[in-house]
Amino acid sequence: MVKSTFLALVSLILTTGLMSQNPVNPDTLAKTSVVTHPDTLVKATTGTAVQPQQKQEPKKTVRKDTRPLIDRIDIDLNTSFWINPNQVSGEISLLVSYRFPKILSIGTGPTYIFNYQRAADKNLNGLGGKVFVKAQLLKFLYLWTEYQGIDNQYISDWNPVTLGSEYVDSWFIGAGINIRLGRRSGINMSVLYDLLHGSDSPYSSATTYRLGFSF
Repeated sequence: MVKSTFLALVSLILTTGLMSQNPVNPDTLAKTSVVTHPDTLVKATTGTAVQPQQKQEPKKTVRKDTRPLIDRIDIDLNTSFWINPNQVSGEISLLVSYRFPKILSIGTGPTYIFNYQRAADKNLNGLGGKVFVKAQLLKFLYLWTEYQGIDNQYISDWNPVTLGSEYVDSWFIGAGINIRLGRRSGINMSVLYDLLHGSDSPYSSATTYRLGFSF
């Protein structure tokens, strides 16, 4: 009995001594006790910083004018005629204009004015040109403004009758109507007022009525 107890005690002491000579590393214990999930490893090794998204600016669209050239150009022949007890006068002008996609048109052209003075029995002539802007408010209604310059003849002396010439400018504003006869042809009528009208004007009145033809 004593012998058995002694042998057990010796075995316990030897076992404890061996363990004290080779201690177990705590890291080893931690590694063997911790079980990591494969998804956790993937996330830990492959994670990257999130980049902020850059706002994309909207692309600017440029509208191109696809109309054929023939639909952008207008050609008009304008005339006017007036009579009073002292004179018979008339005007004719050939106008070429460019029509923008919406309502505006700009144009220019030469102008000829004749003026027969009954008292002197003389024909007076004026030649020049004009530039204008037209705003087509409705299909049949438009506004008009125009600058015109004319090298105009006038009677400088009545005894004897002597002719002279001078440059006369006019600035017209007014409105008119269109009467379409076809895709491009039509008739236009307008009433214009000359803001610069004076005694040297080739027109007998500041108000002028015109009849025009488009083609």
